[in-house]
Amino acid sequence: MENTDKNLNHEEVHSSIADILEEIKQSLGLCLCAESGHGKSYSTAQIIKTALLDKNLTVIVLSPSKIWARKLWSGYAVKVGDSFNPIIVNDKTDIENVQFLRDTVHINLDKKYSYVKSKWLEDLLRSKQSILFDILYKNGRRIKAFESVVLEYIYNMQSEAIDRNPEYAHHYLVVLEEAQNAFGTYSMNSDDSLELFTIFTQSRSDALVHYLVLGQRLNDISCKVVERLKILCGLTLGENSLRKLKSMIPDKATKTRIQSLPRRHWIYLDGKTNPEITIPEFKKEGSVRYLKPIIPKAEPKTEQKNLGVIGFFKYLLNPFQTVPKGYKLANNEESENNINEDSKGDFLMLQNEDLIFSEE
Repeated sequence: MENTDKNLNHEEVHSSIADILEEIKQSLGLCLCAESGHGKSYSTAQIIKTALLDKNLTVIVLSPSKIWARKLWSGYAVKVGDSFNPIIVNDKTDIENVQFLRDTVHINLDKKYSYVKSKWLEDLLRSKQSILFDILYKNGRRIKAFESVVLEYIYNMQSEAIDRNPEYAHHYLVVLEEAQNAFGTYSMNSDDSLELFTIFTQSRSDALVHYLVLGQRLNDISCKVVERLKILCGLTLGENSLRKLKSMIPDKATKTRIQSLPRRHWIYLDGKTNPEITIPEFKKEGSVRYLKPIIPKAEPKTEQKNLGVIGFFKYLLNPFQTVPKGYKLANNEESENNINEDSKGDFLMLQNEDLIFSEE
């Protein structure tokens, strides 16, 4: 009975979403960790629903999972890896000599990925429009490459705005769904994470960027990320994750409660009272509207007919008359130059494809 009374007391503790958002703005962000099915994404969606009401807050959701597009997001979205594919495979193979082993080489067969600069993407991020990036890549390194590009651009944009105006107060809230894919225990130790880690740690102070990091196991997400965020802990059964939480949990009762939390019940590990928070059930309103860059279709060119010798001499006798549509003058350099200019114009149109937005 004693344990039941404690549980009832815990369940009476509620906190408003507005208070949670205020906490996020004052820190680097939150890490939501819980077992599968506890309601990590749904709880985050409920927080985001309130965040979208704030005109001084832009929400960017980076999700390799389709759950956001199907059940949680209403508004503009981009399918990354489908109609928009900015991360391409670099087929270059690295061959390295192995130290202390003569005539031995190491062939690095790991795929590397490169970002194809897209003005369309940069314009979209600069518009401060809240948006979901529905990432269709399956390779964790490729996911990380895209997320790194987005975070770096937002960081630089926000930092420059603050340098121009110290009173600048527009915040970004970035949701990292399935964070272990890009911010895993070993992923953040690679050379390509050096800049990403600096951006992550300095986001709040230098760029007013905050994070909601979602994962099933704390042990799967790099300590470099977890230890800089406040923990919103749901139902946790894995022993490795419980070991990681041990230093943050002051008493055995809290640990026991973490192992029996109902859905959408969270313990906010603030190091003091560790209050239990119940987040209301999320209900989706509206639908997803996908955006994609489009390439304008070039007008089909009709083969120009020659006016012939008689037509050419008629034109010479009356140079002010216009050449009929679909015809050209024989041996006339000016007309050939005009054709070259036309084709150059089509080339420029294709190069400027990123300036055009389209809604599917």
